Amino acid sequence: MRRTTLAITAVSLAVLGLAACDPSTTTSTPTGPAVEATTAGAPPAPGTPAPTLPAAVPTLPTAVPSLPAAPGNADATGDVELTSCDVDATLHWPSAQLKVTNRSSKSSNYMIQVEFVDAAGTRIGEGLAATNNLAAGQAATLKAQGAVETKGKISCKVTNVTRYASL
Repeated sequence: MRRTTLAITAVSLAVLGLAACDPSTTTSTPTGPAVEATTAGAPPAPGTPAPTLPAAVPTLPTAVPSLPAAPGNADATGDVELTSCDVDATLHWPSAQLKVTNRSSKSSNYMIQVEFVDAAGTRIGEGLAATNNLAAGQAATLKAQGAVETKGKISCKVTNVTRYASL
């Protein structure tokens, strides 16, 4: 993000520099006596020639370097098993029971997204489940809870699993 901001700022400054001078007009500035500045940043004395801009503006790279990929492991979907899909009898909210098994070689954190679909095939909501510091080879049981009132039969589908190495 910072590299992109720097590149955009540099391009903006270059465009402003080009807009400030008209390359189709050539002018010469008379040379006058040298004037010493008494205060830093003070305006030039009357009759002092205006500073000239460079004839050519340096070119900037056309491609902005790509940012590193987000951490995590897209291959972690095999670590999650959907064990049940129900609607709570009291709240009428959908939920999914999940079994997460850390198949990596390091202790990991998991973020799991589940989609809830009604009998007509319409998406009615989603639920999230998370666990931290799950040791290599260890399993955990989680619940992804939806927060929308639902009636009738539903189905559940794990839509995204993100695994991060624990610190």
